[in-house]
Amino acid sequence: MSDAEAPRLFAIEQGGETGGTARPVVLLHGFDGRAAVWGALQRRLATPKRRVLAFDLPGHGRSRDYPGFGPPKVAARAVIAEMEARGIASAHLVGHSMGGAIACLVSLFAPDRVASLTLLAPGGFGPKIGSDLIAAVMTAEGAEAVRASLGAMGAPDWQPDSETAAAIAAARTPEDRAAVAQMFDLLFTAKDGGGGGTQGVLPLETIAASGVPISLVWGTEDPVTPFSQGAEAPPGFALTALAGHGHMLMLEAEDACESAILASIEQVDGA
Repeated sequence: MSDAEAPRLFAIEQGGETGGTARPVVLLHGFDGRAAVWGALQRRLATPKRRVLAFDLPGHGRSRDYPGFGPPKVAARAVIAEMEARGIASAHLVGHSMGGAIACLVSLFAPDRVASLTLLAPGGFGPKIGSDLIAAVMTAEGAEAVRASLGAMGAPDWQPDSETAAAIAAARTPEDRAAVAQMFDLLFTAKDGGGGGTQGVLPLETIAASGVPISLVWGTEDPVTPFSQGAEAPPGFALTALAGHGHMLMLEAEDACESAILASIEQVDGA
């Protein structure tokens, strides 16, 4: 397959208008997400000198038909290929939920491409996963159902704004839902009888030993990826606990996420 025929990931790109030398930031959404979920945070991170790219991961959004979509390893290699295609030698990777697990795999497969990892409630840190909540969002129809099911992923009193829920609902198609359902069956086991199921677990010790600075940001009230998974992570994962927050951190705790990402950038590149 020639470079012209190679599959590509869709991305929303902001910043970097002046062609500065600041290292880019790459944002990786979670399961059943898309690049647009980073909108507000992406605008805050982008500067005239810093490119910030949010990808639609394989099987999602405008990357729905990416060949072989489903396994996180395919997504990680797609991210690496897309960075190369866009001339990004190294970037600060930010991943939420499944996107956090994919960011970790990128650091294993191509450590030279990863300047830092900022992981927001990442998947793959323990077998337990709130798959019932994920399935409820996946099957929700209409803006109000999306809002209610997405709200159940957050802290007890949190709800996404109506505009966000409406945008998610409007973007859904039967083809989109079929692709997401296929991935769900691949990634998560059957229910365990306690409101969730299980997921695969990353080689955390190996990731921690990679030498890449890793920041974990985790809500203490997360009903999808339990906070205990972050608290029990091996040395090498620097944990920031967000008291009273749930799973949808880029929407629930925008300020804290921005601060954590900027701290990761400063640790490697300076102010």
